[in-house]
Amino acid sequence: MDRIETQPLTAASADRLDRLFRLYSSRVLAYAATRAKRPADADDIAGLAWVKAATTVNRLKGSDEAALPWLMCITFRAAATYYAPKRASEQPQDWTDAVASWDLPTAAPADADALAFAVLTPRQAAVWKLKSQGLSDRRIALRLGRSEKAIWKRKHAGARRLRSSFGAVA
Repeated sequence: MDRIETQPLTAASADRLDRLFRLYSSRVLAYAATRAKRPADADDIAGLAWVKAATTVNRLKGSDEAALPWLMCITFRAAATYYAPKRASEQPQDWTDAVASWDLPTAAPADADALAFAVLTPRQAAVWKLKSQGLSDRRIALRLGRSEKAIWKRKHAGARRLRSSFGAVA
């Protein structure tokens, strides 16, 4: 709350706020202490309540002696405002430090696929290399000059070999 965007207090409003403060400052502080999560926050909450009261004192109807419920309501809202989570406009805008601190995923070694293909037969490796490029079984069969059934058998036999080799490593 760096600035208060309201009209300046009139002399009558300032006098009324002064009277209210003299009458109820201790009660507002005591109520703020009951609403505070920590005892040290009570002064801040009471201060917020009096700032809000200063901005709205000209709308207060009734006598000064009957203003306590109005001040308690303002104090209750001040406590809620004090403990409200900070919004995006109040958070830092420069995220370079946060992004720079993120851990990058480790890259797989360049020879990882070569090591995986080493357990496959040359025909199974050819099928799996084409499969890893996104080709369908039919396209692979056309490219290698084999039937789809032969490609299917090589693909599944290679998958079994890969699973068994990874099972031995783990």
